[in-house]
Amino acid sequence: MLREEPKKQPIPAKTLLFAAGSFFLIALLFLVFRSKGGFSLDQKFSQSKRLPVLFSVLGDKDEYLFSLYAEFYPNEKKAALFFVNPKTSFDDGEKSLKEKGSSAPSYVESVLEDTLDSNIPFKIVWTKEQFQNWINLLGGLNLFFEPKSLHITKNYARNKQTYVLDGEDTFDWMSSLADESMISYIRRLEIQETVFLTVLEAIHEKKDLLGKQRVAYLHSQMSTNLSLKEWETLIEFLKKEKIHFGVSEVPGEPMGRPKYKDEVLKANEETVKVAFHKFASELRSLAFSEGERARIEVLNGTPKNGLARYGKVLLNDKGLKVLSVDNAWDSSFKSSIILNRSGNTQYTDLISDTFQGRRVYFALRKDLGLDATVILGEDFQNSKD
Repeated sequence: MLREEPKKQPIPAKTLLFAAGSFFLIALLFLVFRSKGGFSLDQKFSQSKRLPVLFSVLGDKDEYLFSLYAEFYPNEKKAALFFVNPKTSFDDGEKSLKEKGSSAPSYVESVLEDTLDSNIPFKIVWTKEQFQNWINLLGGLNLFFEPKSLHITKNYARNKQTYVLDGEDTFDWMSSLADESMISYIRRLEIQETVFLTVLEAIHEKKDLLGKQRVAYLHSQMSTNLSLKEWETLIEFLKKEKIHFGVSEVPGEPMGRPKYKDEVLKANEETVKVAFHKFASELRSLAFSEGERARIEVLNGTPKNGLARYGKVLLNDKGLKVLSVDNAWDSSFKSSIILNRSGNTQYTDLISDTFQGRRVYFALRKDLGLDATVILGEDFQNSKD
């Protein structure tokens, strides 16, 4: 005789609901931990959101040199760079960031998060040795020194005009002070801005040299909460895209400290908040790249008369405003160069295109009130190159 198999009991609905709910919870937890484990940066880029990163540099004996709060806007291919002077004081005790030493980067992070009402998910801190290793791996930095550049320090007498700085040379230049005056700290911050922009440009220009092994080495030469995968994603973005940068600084009012016989830059949190959001909003607006807002000077670096005026005509035809034309300090330039004075790279990229791709050097000088200095070293009226 054939025995009847017992009928299968139906699974209760509550059990099915519980199982489905458990599966959903596990999937949700997986996604959360996945994002925390190295995928959050990929998601931010794919979703074209802003990406905040706080960079800081320490010098000899953990001296705090500066910080940079950067917001990258991947979809717009733009980045707002907000630099912090070590003489800035955020607290009521009038203590400057420099006096906080190696604890300054985490303090700046906390203050900026509160001030800007924004989480800063990614942090990078370099020591002197690490930053020097970075520069050396990039093959040094190409810079241009003019007569009024602060290019001579106690350890180096650098050549005028084009000059390649290795890691030690770069760090010496960006950490040296003429004296302890506030103006020296402000001028040094411009040098630090120049160096950092040149580093970002070098990553893009030398992208073919930055393979996976070198990118991993760069990741090892800094203290960061970025995973290696996240770091690779960020570097890939910097390599691939031609990003337009804007540069500003945390505002502060000079305030004397009789006890120390010096000054600090007293920062008001509300003023800082308004200043950054205004800066970032302008950077992301269409007006930021309008040629009529540009401030450009054109200098003739040759014996040929009228060349600067012709350069002005070429720039005007591109919609770029030229404030002045003059002769350069030297009439023996062999090629033309463009000096970026403000950190706004949209103008200097357009100027470079106008003059057949001539090289742009960062040489920030906010006191000049300019976006760019163009030095013509060849006759573009007759050039066919």
